[in-house]
This record gives sequence, C-alpha cells and structure tokens, in this order.
Amino acid sequence: MFRLHLVVGLVCLFGCLFVVFGCKKQRGGEDAGPLPDNLAVSALQTHIRYIKAVNSGAQEPSDEIAKQYWTDEIKRLNPIKVYTSDEIAKQYWTDEIKRLNPIKVYRHRGNIVVVQRASTNWEEGLYISIMISSYAPQSGDDGFTFTDIGNNVYDFKRVIEN
Repeated sequence: MFRLHLVVGLVCLFGCLFVVFGCKKQRGGEDAGPLPDNLAVSALQTHIRYIKAVNSGAQEPSDEIAKQYWTDEIKRLNPIKVYTSDEIAKQYWTDEIKRLNPIKVYRHRGNIVVVQRASTNWEEGLYISIMISSYAPQSGDDGFTFTDIGNNVYDFKRVIEN
C-alpha cells in the first residue's frame, strides 16, 4: 500500500512540475517566442538593483526637476534634488530583461515597463507586475491598454500625449 501512495505522490509531483516549468507562455506577433517563467522575479530583481544603486548614491535618478518648479509641498520636504522619471539604466537589467531587447525599461506605479517598440506618440512591449506593487494594471490608466498573457505579465500599448 505504501508503494502505491508513493507512486501516486510522485506522479502528482512530476505532473505539477511539468505544468509549472514545462509549459511556457507563447506571445503572438512578429517577435513571438516563449517568455521566461521567472520574468516577474527578474523584473523585481531589476527594480531592486536600481533602487539599491539610487539609495546608495551610486546612481542618480534621471530627469531632474529644477527647483523653480517645485511645489510648496515638495519644498517643505527639503529635498536635495527631485526627479520625474523612473527609467532604469541598462546596467541594472537582469539577463532575462536584456533578452527581451528593450528600447528602455522604466518603473510605473511600482511595476516594470519593458518598451520594445516606440514612436513619438506611442510605445509597446511588456508590462510586468511585481509583488511589491499594489497597482493592478487596468486599461485606460495613464494611456495604457493591457492584454494579460499570464504570470503577472501583460502585453501593453501606451499612447503618449505630448
């Protein structure tokens, strides 16, 4: 009887492992290909690398706002500098992110945006929801349109208003 339970348990274990690791999401479009299963983890690691570098002073955030444009609320915080962009420099991208051939990578509401195609008024690519963000991607927010492709990864198109 023990052997039967052991065999059934092993079959269930290997079946679960196959489902989790053996099946990769496929993307449509001309650059179709499987996405890594750990893309959300990789995006989180990219985020952590960037934040650590900024907090240590090794990396300056991009797009500084001149002091003349600071609001009274910002001035009361007595900051040294203020920035608008959360673009993440290539040196902080993980290998999985680099393999996506991004034009740029940036943070949006705590999540990671991997821009793969862009023009002056739109951008497209992958939007990766990471576990530290409380924002759930919703089409219509900030010009984004999302298509859920699984594992906290979305195809996105964003209209940029000038």
